[in-house]
Amino acid sequence: MFLDNLGQLSSQGSSFRLYKRVSEQYNDKTILNSVKQLVPDKILESSTNLENQSLQPLLHWFKYDFMKWMPKELPCPSCNKGPMEIQIFPGESAAVRYTENRRCNGCGAMHLFPRYFGILDIAQARIGRCSEWSILFGAILNSFSIQTRLVHDFLDHCWNESSLDENGKMNWVHIDSTLEYPISFNHPYYYEQNWGKKYEYVLAFGATDLEDVTRNYTQNWQIVQKRRGKKNKLEEFRRSYLAM
Repeated sequence: MFLDNLGQLSSQGSSFRLYKRVSEQYNDKTILNSVKQLVPDKILESSTNLENQSLQPLLHWFKYDFMKWMPKELPCPSCNKGPMEIQIFPGESAAVRYTENRRCNGCGAMHLFPRYFGILDIAQARIGRCSEWSILFGAILNSFSIQTRLVHDFLDHCWNESSLDENGKMNWVHIDSTLEYPISFNHPYYYEQNWGKKYEYVLAFGATDLEDVTRNYTQNWQIVQKRRGKKNKLEEFRRSYLAM
């Protein structure tokens, strides 16, 4: 069990199920063709190859022109008082993980925020937090044949990794569309150094497997190992994920 991005208790299985479904969508050509059409021609023209530093125009467009951020504490859009009270309701359809229902104690206004796992639903809504951003941005990169996967730190954040050429060798590179460039590209220690992350497991999710990538995001590996204790849970995680 762990805390998700809102702070409520969620099951390991529900998150594994989410990432499995998203990873499967990354192999759906129809979905990828649809999200590719979202990217303006001017962004494509500015990038000969959507790799390495040439990702900057795409990251800038996605963060500042396309997506909007949904804050955890939302002031009332009607009377500007807040934050609004929040209740969480299970998804009423296969497309919705759950819905955040906010109510203003001042004027009684309501605000609903469905948490989608479907890539095209997120693309249409164009709003979310790190999960929606990384799900959609990963799909966009995959649509340009840049192999990209989801990464979750099991604390309160998720991002992407893309397989990119670094000095003639293909490596998985940290990419976080929620951050300012250049921090958003290949700065894996940023969270530990600036957010005070105390990792136990950081996992990368593909359609057929998951990988323990914690060591790539910490400069305190021995401390992380102490947090884990004697039992390595990776095989347990992998069995659970493959069973989804």
